Order: sequence, then structure tokens, then C-alpha cells
Amino acid sequence: MPIHDPCALLNRLLEEPTESTWLEFKVDNKDPREIGEYVSALANSAMLAGRDRAFLVFGVEDRTKRRVGTELRLQQQKQGNEDFTNWLARMVEPRVFIEVLDFVCDGLAYSVVAIEPSYERPVKFAGTEFVRIGENKKKLAEFAEHERALWIATGRRRFETAVASSNVTADDVLVMLDPDPIYDLTAEPKPKNPQEIIRKMVDAGFLLDNLEGRFDITNLGAIMLARDVTAFPSIAGKTVRIVKYSGRDKSRSDFEQEGKKGYAVGFTGMMRFLMERLPKEEKYIDGVRRMVPHFPETAVREVIANALIHQDFMATGVGPVVEIYENRIEVTNPGNSLISTDRILDERRSRNEKLAATMRSFGLCEERGGGLDKTLIEIEAQHLPAPDFISSENSMRVVLFAPKPFGQMSKAEKLRACFFHCVLRWLTHDYMSNATLRERFSLAPEEYQAVSAVIGESIKLGRIAPADPDQGKRNARYVPYWAA
Repeated sequence: MPIHDPCALLNRLLEEPTESTWLEFKVDNKDPREIGEYVSALANSAMLAGRDRAFLVFGVEDRTKRRVGTELRLQQQKQGNEDFTNWLARMVEPRVFIEVLDFVCDGLAYSVVAIEPSYERPVKFAGTEFVRIGENKKKLAEFAEHERALWIATGRRRFETAVASSNVTADDVLVMLDPDPIYDLTAEPKPKNPQEIIRKMVDAGFLLDNLEGRFDITNLGAIMLARDVTAFPSIAGKTVRIVKYSGRDKSRSDFEQEGKKGYAVGFTGMMRFLMERLPKEEKYIDGVRRMVPHFPETAVREVIANALIHQDFMATGVGPVVEIYENRIEVTNPGNSLISTDRILDERRSRNEKLAATMRSFGLCEERGGGLDKTLIEIEAQHLPAPDFISSENSMRVVLFAPKPFGQMSKAEKLRACFFHCVLRWLTHDYMSNATLRERFSLAPEEYQAVSAVIGESIKLGRIAPADPDQGKRNARYVPYWAA
């Protein structure tokens, strides 16, 4: 993020109580290699401190923080026959954003080097990594714990923390972002002071204080709170698109709708819009005739929330899609599944941890890892066909099916239902049996042989296994194949 007002930045940096691991003051230092080593040290230390930028400021005494100005002109300096800024960028790896600026404030000259940390690996200068330890610059290799921590920190960098719009005034923040969901969805009273709202948004990671009296809106802030996502190029195509087809294929569509609001702003309205347009059937509930959707709302909500959370934001031009057919719903997100679809209920891994945590804190999805579990529980409670999880190279698709009796299910559908029922039982520290599977399929006790056939085929195909290899057929119990 470029510096827009260097004097405002200088004033803000001088408000810091002391120098820190991400901030260094100097008066004059014309040794290019010394400056390069500080660039490495400050970048790495900023990453460890969770800062989005580090600063090396010339023209300020380090201990007194007295403004004295500098004779240094980094933008004019040469290293051999090469401009200093080009030389510095070439000597630093991996490539990071380094801004070198000479400026004048109140008649005194200053130079500043602003460095963004690497989100790939620790930053080297001339092949060596440095780090700030207290007020001292040291070689990173001499501090094994810092080195390990830095590698872990660089691996945590995610799309959510990158900047979607920079140098925005507080007033414009509230024009571009809707803060109401922060309070409405958490039942927290909304303060009347706009500055307190801005502070809350900074604390939540929706904004970054750019230290110049303005703010940078992060991708997380934009994707959650945008009044109009098209105002943010980095997330413009990441809202949910809903398409309804008139039959069981794509030959004829009834409508197509794409949202424009951030997830927290628009999720509730999107779910209402979607549920009103799902295929329905007539049922008597408490003696009253009602039109009930084929798909439980909880299951639909969790599958869509899961698609939003686990999508690959780096896949450009595509976002989550909900397709409604006569007999099913398909929810697709860009990015393949990070785990095997057979372990999708019991293993936990997310591309976008900050987004997931924010969605959970706003009550838009279940607690960590519980969403798809709850989806399967709701589907089994209504004796619906088991969902299908289809991971390809570039996308993940979840298919929810309309009601279908056991006798009309295909062999693949019966086997899939058997497997996921077995997984759900295992997750509750229990076992699947013929009786529990009959209940799952809504079958009478005398139909145990039909269920036995499904169990036998599942064992044959290696989908499930006996809980006890020596058990008899009577009261036999089963576990998923990976738990045997």
C-alpha cells in the first residue's frame, strides 16, 4: 500500500512510545548494505508482530525521537551505476513491496523506507535473513525459535488480510461498508459514535489503520460488509449466484440472480430468496396444510456457508454458485476440497480461517467443523438421500437431493447413504447396525434383508468394516473403513 501523506505518517510514527521491532529511527546512514539488512530485519519482525508494514525512518534521533532532518536522499542515491531503490529490490528476496520516499516536513528533510513483509517465506538480503531482537539487528539463523515462529507466521497469510481498497477516509468507510451486521448479528448494542464503530472494524480485521489518518479496507472487511462488492475489484465476482432450472438439466432456466452485498450484509436475505424458490411439497403439520421445501433450510444454509468459507479466492472470475433443479440443489465453489471427500465430516481444514471465524461469530454458520455434520443429521432426520460431495481439480460441488423412497434409490445412492450414516454414528462414538440403517432408510424391521444387502455390498467395496472382526451376524456393528 503506497504512502499518500508522508508527513501524517511521520507524525503518527512519532506517537509510538519507542522504537520497536517494526520501527527504526535513524539520522544519517549512507551504507547501502546496512540499510538492506535493516529491510530484511524489519520485514521479518513485522511479520512476527502481525504488522502489515515496517518502517525505517531517517531524520529522527532514535532515543529522543527528536526531529533533526537528514542529509540522506535515498531516491537519488546510487549503488555503483544502479539506482539505490532498484539495487535494493534486486538484493531482497523474495520480492516484497518496498517504497523509498524523500520528503520535507516543516522545513526539515526526511527519508523513509516502508516495507511490507513477505507472506511466502522469511525475507533475505544478499542471501541472509535478519531479524530485530529488542533494539538490535541480528541474523535470523542465530535465533531458532524466532525462525520457526516466522515460518509459521508466513504460512498464515491469507487473502482475507490483503487490502481491497486503500487510503479511505473514515466517512467513506461507512459509505462503502455497512457496519450494522457487526451489531445486529451479535446482539451487541451499536454505539452512536462513528469513531467507536471504526475502532471495532479495525479490531475485527475489516480495516487497517494506515497511520496517515486514513484506513485500508481489507478483503475480509469488503467480502463481509460491502454494500456493493463491485466497488472492490478483488472480490467483485465472489458473491453467490443463484440459477433455477425448469427441469433436471440445464436446457432451460427460469431465472438467474447474483448478489451484490457482502456476506454478512446479504446472507439472510439471500437465504430467504432461495428458500422461497425451492421445490416444495404439501404436508400436514400439526393439523395444518403447509407447503414445505424439499430440502431442510439448515442443510441448505450450512452447505452454502461451507462453500463461501472454503472457496479459493485466488481463482479469478468465478464465485460460489447455487443451482436449483427439479430434483436437487447443487452448490459449487471455486477450489478443490483440501481433504478427501470421505473424510469431509471428521477432518478440519480451511483456506480462509479468518473468514470462517467471522462467519461463525456472526452466527451465519455452525461452530468450527460442525456445519456439514449438521447438514447430514438434518438430511437423515428427514430420510432424504445422502448428499454427494464431488471434488474436481478446480472446484468443489455438494449435491442435495429431493425426497426419494428406498425402493427408488439407485445402488450408488444406497451405498452413499450407508457410508455417511456409518460416519455419523462413529462421530458420536457409536456404531452403525442393521437396525440403525433401517431407521435411516425409514424401513420396517421385516425389511432387514434389504439393508443387509446394502451393508454387505458396502463391506465388499471397502466402504465400511465390521467393528469387531470376530463378531457374528447377530447384533453386528460397523465403522467407516478408515476407522477399522
